Amino acid sequence: MSALVSSPARIASSVGAPRPGLLFPILLLAVFVAGVLASSALDGALQLAAVGTFLLALLVVPAIQAVRSGADMSGFVLVPTVISATQNLYLLLVADDVAPSALQVIIILNFVDAVLLVAILAVCRPRASTAAVPDPVADSRTVLVRRSVLVIAGLLVFTALGLVLFRAEPVAAVASFRNLVTPMLFLLIGLLASTQTRVNRYLGALAVLGACTVLFGFFELSAPQFWERAGLRHLWEAKGLGIADVRPLPANFYSSEEFDGEIVRRMVSSFADPVNFGTFLFAAFTAAMLVRSRLVMLLTAVGAVMTVSKGFFLSVLILVALWAQVYAHPVVRVLSIIVVVGAGAGFYLFTLDNSSGSTAAHVGGFTAAFVELPGHPLGRGVGNVGVLAGLFDGGSESEVQESGVGVIIAQLGIPGILLYAVFFWSVIAHARHLADARLRLGALALILGFLANATFNEVALSPNSAAPYFVALGLILGTAKRRTLE
Repeated sequence: MSALVSSPARIASSVGAPRPGLLFPILLLAVFVAGVLASSALDGALQLAAVGTFLLALLVVPAIQAVRSGADMSGFVLVPTVISATQNLYLLLVADDVAPSALQVIIILNFVDAVLLVAILAVCRPRASTAAVPDPVADSRTVLVRRSVLVIAGLLVFTALGLVLFRAEPVAAVASFRNLVTPMLFLLIGLLASTQTRVNRYLGALAVLGACTVLFGFFELSAPQFWERAGLRHLWEAKGLGIADVRPLPANFYSSEEFDGEIVRRMVSSFADPVNFGTFLFAAFTAAMLVRSRLVMLLTAVGAVMTVSKGFFLSVLILVALWAQVYAHPVVRVLSIIVVVGAGAGFYLFTLDNSSGSTAAHVGGFTAAFVELPGHPLGRGVGNVGVLAGLFDGGSESEVQESGVGVIIAQLGIPGILLYAVFFWSVIAHARHLADARLRLGALALILGFLANATFNEVALSPNSAAPYFVALGLILGTAKRRTLE
């Protein structure tokens, strides 16, 4: 990996951007988006039919052909993240024309594409020949695939039971289920695609995407009226999200902390959401680290500062501690932990003194899950707790909010804790045994950074935030050699 790159241009060259394996799916996605926009003038049912046809012809069929031919899948597994990074831009063009039913489908296209991609990779890939010598990497990949599928099945059963036992609103339950299975679904994409995907090409492309989003972020931040003129308010209203009249933009476009006595406008880039964007930036930062691109690492770090992303800062602290454990002298390891804990505590105190209460809400939402657990050992049901429950069903009596882990516990109770413990412990255990130190560092940084972020951030569970973390993890764990075989 040392021969890889130190700038976006060199990344694109090194990972083979001109090759069809990477650019072809992105080009198809652009044509697909153009078709979706062109169909916006149609009536609801016709529009949905058109979107489905475009999805089948431009993404599903080419993906099937690529899998069957053994082509590199880097571009196809990047597609859901590209959708997340751009959909709020292209939806601005048709926010007033798209039927509400069609809009709800278009909003979750990244998840729909992920489900279809998993099905294609599972059904259409060539059968592997039986090897005479056991393959530890293949065995490890099989174990993770099976456990991911079992956890998804468990969550599906629990969600169905919740509709009956806890009387959850079906739309809220389905929306919450989507977030709950996101880590497993996208890990499956990486694992199943790893047999015919060049990991460095995907990581390099992810780093390039990160750099592009930061550059666009500088543009939108320097054009104060960009989002107003583009009609963001209309799009948010079409999604069922209101924008208070106090400010022209959504409340989370502004920092909850004060700097020199003033709140600041946060960079949101093409995501039009600083929380999703900040979470994505750490995945891009880690990808850039793995392909040795210092320029992209710098760009994404600067972007995270402009985004005022507390999740990025927390994840970087974890990365620093992990780096010391992997590479440094024992004395430095101890010092690094002291520095990381001190920096984290100092930042926490700063947010308490200078924030409007956002940090306290995140921490309180997490701890409330454990306070409520004894009274609800089976949870309150999928769709009855969290932001999505509030959006679709008015919420519940639970105090759990602003915490992905807290929402999992509050919705699923002890069964959910056990399911997620099995999944994350499996991923962490396999990451710890990677033979390559750099890959081990990157994999552990991704999984532990995600967990830390999800502890205090419910949005971290959404496909817009989590997809690149788990696709990258699946590709790395599905191909890298291990030090031992458990």
